[in-house]
Amino acid sequence: MDQPRQPALRTALDEWRIFLGKRYRRYLGIGMGQAAVSALAGDGLTVPLLLVLGASPAVATVIGVLPFAFSAAQLLVPRLLRRFDGNLRGVTLAILLVGETRGFTLAILTFLVWAKVLPASVAVVAIGAVMTMAGAATTIGGTNLLAWFGAILPDGERRFVAPRVMGTNLGLGAFLLLPVAILVQLTESRVGVLIYAAVFVVAGVAGVAELLVVRRLPKPGRVRVAEPRPAEPVVDPATGRPTTPAKGPGPRELDRFLRSITLAAFGAGFGPYLSIYAISVLHLPPAFAILLAALASGASLVAATLVGGMLSRGSASRTLRLSFLLRGGSMIFGLLAFPQNPLAWLVICVVAVVASAGAAAGSLSSNERLMRITHGPDVIRAQGRFVAGTAMGVTAGQLSNAAILAILPLGYPAFAILFTVSGLTRFFTASRADVSATWSSSTMPYRIDDLQDR
Repeated sequence: MDQPRQPALRTALDEWRIFLGKRYRRYLGIGMGQAAVSALAGDGLTVPLLLVLGASPAVATVIGVLPFAFSAAQLLVPRLLRRFDGNLRGVTLAILLVGETRGFTLAILTFLVWAKVLPASVAVVAIGAVMTMAGAATTIGGTNLLAWFGAILPDGERRFVAPRVMGTNLGLGAFLLLPVAILVQLTESRVGVLIYAAVFVVAGVAGVAELLVVRRLPKPGRVRVAEPRPAEPVVDPATGRPTTPAKGPGPRELDRFLRSITLAAFGAGFGPYLSIYAISVLHLPPAFAILLAALASGASLVAATLVGGMLSRGSASRTLRLSFLLRGGSMIFGLLAFPQNPLAWLVICVVAVVASAGAAAGSLSSNERLMRITHGPDVIRAQGRFVAGTAMGVTAGQLSNAAILAILPLGYPAFAILFTVSGLTRFFTASRADVSATWSSSTMPYRIDDLQDR
């Protein structure tokens, strides 16, 4: 007999309660470390710092896109695994070492600016270089971790663990950025950019703690990825001539999925940095920009709490399309944040909340969808194409974004173009995305009672 169905929110909270227990403590620690590094040494803090150091909005936007562009190096992971005999653990730890310790390097650069040893213009270039390499390494290492989870966990348990690690990463930043925003507001006038250096040190310590937890995970064994081979030609019985067989349903489905992800990523890249808009057009203080990042992280946490449970019992593709609609709608709503509107600050806050909730849902559902339509060693190669497609889309969108900000006068009309194109691109992607027949089109990979029994 079927068990009575619990309300979705109650079920999601029960599942999170299990995840916070002793059995999954290591995975929780990884998510917490990722969240601290992303919040305290990510765009939420570095973009306001770049503007304080004198970088133009166009330059800050280009620096923001470089980590996405270089994350296309995910395509090299299969080659690295072949070079190091399938040592996924060693490759992942080496990449994460570069990405998750960036807080220390950023702290040194910021301290040198405060001490007037390093010119602000040189610091802008150096921070851009650090964020480019380390940000890309964080993305690649985090993607490898998902493959690592798949190697050491049964698929049902992976579906339980992976979304919650990502959800912790996406959402915990709210609890970190909110006090940081208050701290910056209260102390920046007295100590200058030194306050940013102190926060970066905390990020570096969190990154080291995360690496120590990752080292304690069970070893994934040797993950071997074969060299891709072209399809062998077959003889067409009708003509007697050799021909290349068409791709099967699986590859075609993967190709369509990756095209939609790339287009959606272009829309994401074309969208404006809300922190830049708030500081440069609405003339709000840097602390408000950090507060926006805190609100975004809080919305991500709530969305991840709900979506993580939904994905285990329902359709990843329909959840992904919903995320496109949320993000597209938030961009169109952002058009109401014109400078003459006394509530423009509130509109930007709403945009940050809705867009971040949609982004969290999209990140969780897109990664889960990828894992569902690929299997075995093919996951590593598919992840490379997934990250590369995302990187290509975001890079193209954000470079177009930066070009508009550089060419047009800095003001509301330029940002209105960014809001509009970004929103309409998401709507178009949602209309073309493949989705399952129903919201419940998914096998039940685990039962909450089974997890509790463990």
